[in-house]
Amino acid sequence: MERILLQTGECAAIPYCFENLDIRVYSVEELCYVLRENAFLLDREILDKRLVKWIGEGVKLPELASMLAPLLHNGTSAGAFVRVILSYVGLYDEAEIARTEEVYLQGMGLNAYEKLKTRIDYMVENGKYAPALIEYDALMDRLPEKETGLRARIMHNKGTALCGLFLFEEAAQWFLQAYEMDGNEESFLAYLAAKRMFLPEGDYVSFVSGLGERYESTLELERRVQALQEDWKISEQKRYLEERGRMKSEGDSGYYTETDRKIRELKDRYRENVNG
Repeated sequence: MERILLQTGECAAIPYCFENLDIRVYSVEELCYVLRENAFLLDREILDKRLVKWIGEGVKLPELASMLAPLLHNGTSAGAFVRVILSYVGLYDEAEIARTEEVYLQGMGLNAYEKLKTRIDYMVENGKYAPALIEYDALMDRLPEKETGLRARIMHNKGTALCGLFLFEEAAQWFLQAYEMDGNEESFLAYLAAKRMFLPEGDYVSFVSGLGERYESTLELERRVQALQEDWKISEQKRYLEERGRMKSEGDSGYYTETDRKIRELKDRYRENVNG
């Protein structure tokens, strides 16, 4: 049975306007949606007495307004303010409310460009690689020249998104550009890792043998690879594959049913990640 959502309060005759986003909302449910979906872009500007008044008078929720009013003057964070609204309305579960609050906390003190980057980074973390790459390019086009540190971090994360699409050769170039811009060792290690992924083994050995004083970085990469391999040995994924192998060797018909299901799932996920 689908969950039935009942409206909280009333629809306002006059909307509340988020001027920086150019968004207008007429109900507290629309407000919750905007607060959640734009958590990467909003900050303490939402602790606004006009918003509290609109909640109390516009959508007829004086109880919620009375809970929010004291928070305007006691140094409450934007995340805690939003939590009160989301919890009262009940549109999202506790896990989603906590995640939204954390996003607000992460955005404290960031400038507009950093907030946009944070939003795009979240897309990468959730496998939205192709649309994230488009957003990163658009953000870099807008960045002032002086924002070299932020530009380098965007380049690094572009490399990460490209790795998610298995485009390791292109990713390597972005990691290298990031390293050359800010000298971050993690970008150089990511560059080596990407090269390791697309080069044939013999070519990679020849490549690292020519690194001279940077050869030590390749040893650090190999230590990390070894650690990941050890983690893999005790992972759920390894146990899953071993179980599938057992089913196949024993002629269990469930092997083919489960394999087909898994292949469809992976294909759907890949198409979603590529097409956004």
